[in-house]
Amino acid sequence: VNLLKVQGQYLRFIIDNNTELDILEHIERCEECRSGILEAVKNDNPQPDYGSLFQREFDDKKIPQYKDYKKPEDFIDARIQWRKKILKELVKNAEMELMDIETRLES
Repeated sequence: VNLLKVQGQYLRFIIDNNTELDILEHIERCEECRSGILEAVKNDNPQPDYGSLFQREFDDKKIPQYKDYKKPEDFIDARIQWRKKILKELVKNAEMELMDIETRLES
């Protein structure tokens, strides 16, 4: 039973991360969404819908920093690409773990 619970947790994790990926890909294409984010970035006023993703500065220097970009649009794109890379890696790892769990459930 515990393994089934863990399987469910991995499935939820994968779904949540894929949903976030879908949202980021939508933002890449949607001028209306990008416009709202651009305004928030210019005013240094992050929107609650996106958490801290478009916050201008972080202590972690691995995260794209606003000051390193001449145009706010480039900063937004860099943050989106950075986050997508992380999410894809998380999903890939979770899918491998899920396959292992499913193999164990079959035996």
